[in-house]
Amino acid sequence: MKIKLTEEQYNRLLVENDKDFLEGEVNFRHVGNKINKFIVKLFNILKKKGISELYPAMSMLKEDFSLDEDESLMLAYNYLKFINKSSFDDLLGEPLDFYGKFSMDMDIPMYTTMSGWIPGKVQGFGTSYEDFVEKMEDADYENVSLDNRAYVEYDESNTEWEIDDDYLYDRVGDVAMDMDIEDQIHLGW
Repeated sequence: MKIKLTEEQYNRLLVENDKDFLEGEVNFRHVGNKINKFIVKLFNILKKKGISELYPAMSMLKEDFSLDEDESLMLAYNYLKFINKSSFDDLLGEPLDFYGKFSMDMDIPMYTTMSGWIPGKVQGFGTSYEDFVEKMEDADYENVSLDNRAYVEYDESNTEWEIDDDYLYDRVGDVAMDMDIEDQIHLGW
């Protein structure tokens, strides 16, 4: 199949895309994919204020210049990439690196803390019943023995689930190595 194009249509197809990132998946309202005069001015203001960390730079861009969170994050990242430049003016026309939030689908390892009761004995020493009771009131015991034939009684509403950070740290890398990017990686949170 052949398609006829006018010279004007053909030339429009050759125009470089100066707005999109990630092959068209991301397009910011106020910021293109190259450094322009507005961005140079923002970088100069950030440097003049002595900002040298991601979140303070992002916060200032968001609050003082009404950029959205994603635009602010990407510009703050690029500002920090070029922070050691003596002048940002020579960056005009340079491409910006995309920097944004991604998420990955996976099963998160969890652990729980439960409390319950099982019959048993707390053992300790004392010179009299009263002395033993005083020591127990201070939790001054020597040993605990459980009735291993009994079941633990518990209340499910007292179960507290938490993320197992140590296992998650190892698991994220393993999952990332074996994943299908199209099915498990998503832009944004």
